[in-house]
Amino acid sequence: MSEYVVSHRTVDPLLRADQLHEDFCIGYCTVLRDGALWRMWYEAYDRAYRDDADGFLCYAESRDGEHWYKPALGLIEYAGSRANNILLDGRNVGGVHGSNVFIDADALAAERFKMVCVSWREATPRCPQPGWWVFGAVSPDGIHWQRRQEPLLCANSDTQTVCFRDGDRYRLYVRLWSEGLFQGKRLIGYTESSIFGDFPPPRPILAPDELDPPHLHFYNSAAAKAGEGLYLMFPSAFYVGEDVLLPHLAVSADGCSFRRVERKPFLMLGNGFDSRGIYVAPGLIPTGRPNRWWVYYLGTPIGHDQNRPQQASYVGGVGRFMLTVR
Repeated sequence: MSEYVVSHRTVDPLLRADQLHEDFCIGYCTVLRDGALWRMWYEAYDRAYRDDADGFLCYAESRDGEHWYKPALGLIEYAGSRANNILLDGRNVGGVHGSNVFIDADALAAERFKMVCVSWREATPRCPQPGWWVFGAVSPDGIHWQRRQEPLLCANSDTQTVCFRDGDRYRLYVRLWSEGLFQGKRLIGYTESSIFGDFPPPRPILAPDELDPPHLHFYNSAAAKAGEGLYLMFPSAFYVGEDVLLPHLAVSADGCSFRRVERKPFLMLGNGFDSRGIYVAPGLIPTGRPNRWWVYYLGTPIGHDQNRPQQASYVGGVGRFMLTVR
């Protein structure tokens, strides 16, 4: 039986909310290492927040994975200036919530970077169920994005949706609800496709059971492939009554049948920026040493149900830890 060990965990955030367009909070993130450059895509919300469609997709870079800077990209005007790190304004496209970026090494150069996110849509003849449908975008450089007009999946996934290419298939991990749209408990669902689109309806692959506290939900998946025959998920367990989120750990040999390593949380709350909630970012970044990866996460010091612009200001930070499998 493998052992999964956490070390080198962040005490202070490596990246924090500090820009005007982040004056409410920052949200889900993805970190990739692209050659010598460490790259981060993350969500941000200002105090004009009404719902999750009002976010910005933002960008940061690092040379060492620890010290991050937010470049002035000149792409999106905000507060009368383009001197900011905003890639996309969700208010103009129906939302970029729950974004996850990945590199598709086998794709055409113009589509080397791919992204999934969710946008709210009402029912249509093709997609009869309203919800936060999954959309896709492609980019040659991770900066300039072309969003696809048709959804990748006509099903609700109101969380950080995860996608990556794995051989001849694209794996997609979504949120499901146990009793219909926004009813019952949050679960993790899975679907796959041979192309970046036309995903069939997802099926549940990880859910709370009778041994869990009755108020526990699985909020997100943070799914990733560690190597051949080893897939990991770090689902944040949402303890509704306590209003905290703590990551658990689940493992799989095939990417779709997962088992939980333990019943208890894998990562405990910190004492500062991550004292009320932790959302592990999808993806594992090799450290250069066998069976060791850097794993990034979003931390928050405010409970899920209290995180509103009337009660929060410049909330959230990104940390990381080293994962060793032995």
